[in-house]
Amino acid sequence: MAGKKFTEEEIGILKACPHVLDANANFLYLLAESKEMFWNALQAGEQPRDIVASLGIDPDILGESRLGGIASSIKREGKEGKGFKDMSASRLDVRKCVNPEVKIKYLEQQLAYKNQEIEFLKKIVLLGQEGQES
Repeated sequence: MAGKKFTEEEIGILKACPHVLDANANFLYLLAESKEMFWNALQAGEQPRDIVASLGIDPDILGESRLGGIASSIKREGKEGKGFKDMSASRLDVRKCVNPEVKIKYLEQQLAYKNQEIEFLKKIVLLGQEGQES
């Protein structure tokens, strides 16, 4: 977290950007697609300040410390090679999400995860039943 907190006005400006998933006083969350664009631009030799400006985000709102943090975070995620992800489910308050596409995508991810958990639990129960029969 950067030392500077966003004002309510700055949060509103950031949330209005189509590349921003969410923002609060302390954090800015970019969409996965935007992170990928940022990563590609970094690899092409562009500066973080220029990249966020090209995404329609005012770099002066972010400040140099936060710009460095964003670049560092995206570099780390890019080098992992697992693809870029939107913020973790624990951080998104879907009730406050103003973008319907983001809200739908989040809910779809949650549904897929819950289905995966259910299938896992079914397998555990089935293995337990097989163990009792032996």
